[in-house]
Amino acid sequence: MNRLREFRKKKGLSQLRLAMLTNIQPPDISRIENNWFRPYPGWRKRLARALGTTEAELFPEEQGKV
Repeated sequence: MNRLREFRKKKGLSQLRLAMLTNIQPPDISRIENNWFRPYPGWRKRLARALGTTEAELFPEEQGKV
């Protein structure tokens, strides 16, 4: 389970605004938040940077997976 929604809401960002900041489509942001889609490594980096956190904090379940 990722923490994308939690961090996004803490920053006061909508899915649309986060999509604009990361250049990831809003439907994909929703799919990631709902765990319907595992984000690509580059997307994880962009999301973590936009939310001011680390990939490990944002996607703890992804640690150790390739």
